[in-house]
Amino acid sequence: MLADGSCGRYLRHTSQGRISCGLRELCLYYSNRLSFAEVGKLLERLSGERLLCKQTLCNWVRQKAGELSAALRWEVATTEELAIPAFSEKADIYDEKAEEVLVMTDAIQVKAQKGTHQSSEGRACCVDGHKHNKKVKRISTEMMLLESRDGSFRHLCGGLDETVNLQELARSHLRREWIQHSGPLPMVAITDGARSLRLMLEELFGASVRVILDWYHLAKRTYQLLSMVAYSSKQREQIQKRVLSLLWRGNVGQALSFLGGVEARSQKALEELIGYLQKHASEIIDYERRAKAGKAIGSGRMEKALDRAVGARQKRKGISWSEGGSGALALLKVVELNGEWDELWTEAA
Repeated sequence: MLADGSCGRYLRHTSQGRISCGLRELCLYYSNRLSFAEVGKLLERLSGERLLCKQTLCNWVRQKAGELSAALRWEVATTEELAIPAFSEKADIYDEKAEEVLVMTDAIQVKAQKGTHQSSEGRACCVDGHKHNKKVKRISTEMMLLESRDGSFRHLCGGLDETVNLQELARSHLRREWIQHSGPLPMVAITDGARSLRLMLEELFGASVRVILDWYHLAKRTYQLLSMVAYSSKQREQIQKRVLSLLWRGNVGQALSFLGGVEARSQKALEELIGYLQKHASEIIDYERRAKAGKAIGSGRMEKALDRAVGARQKRKGISWSEGGSGALALLKVVELNGEWDELWTEAA
């Protein structure tokens, strides 16, 4: 009822159009948990009406992600004049009381669309059945976890276009979060050893960052190659036990010397393992000592973040994506992981 006693349409009166902000929020919240078809069925079950189709959900996801990309560009622009903190040349990674700022970065891949896919409504869909021209087999999404002053981690993911990338967002966070910090920041990065990620870290922090090879990936790679080196499972277990016990304490040189005397079923695999350890020798630390200090030796937190942001929704059997569609859903989920979802929709309402 309006003030004069007449009747009015609430949505029209509050300039929300045909669909309310609350309904959009509900749909986009579940779009990162269910398929678009399932979200449509959920809404129909709640309302008793078929209010929207998959194409509408696709458009909503893209639209909201576009708004988020614009907000990220604004965030970067407003911090450009701030000085970026200095980085310490040395970080004591074994002292439990020594300060360090932890950064983790990794990437995840999902299946890409091979061509135009027609949705059940007969139109090209823009997210999980979309139209695009690129013939790409896999789509890669890079993410970063960057520690804040209170010990929490900021989830970072680039925008939908190349105007805002992961490095720029990381610099913006460092400027805003650590501007009041006294003294250089001791940066410590834990990665799976991928060259592209290492180059990104060097671009961000220069030679100051201390890079640690994630123990899980080190042990997994060693196991895979030793499976091809050994003649039997018993021999593999013996070699693996010896090599991993040396690597656990950071004794790369001794591990290499031991492997040099191993008689291999596959010489190529043995040479690959030796080359892998030599390549990452500076990143292999005394994991036992650091673990005893109560400090992280693995990137499990990063793996979990990737799975929550991308994997759980997008790595499902029979689903393929466009680059923009995959990135749009990832952006929405990152906002939720950073605890800013309600704030985002409060502002919209």
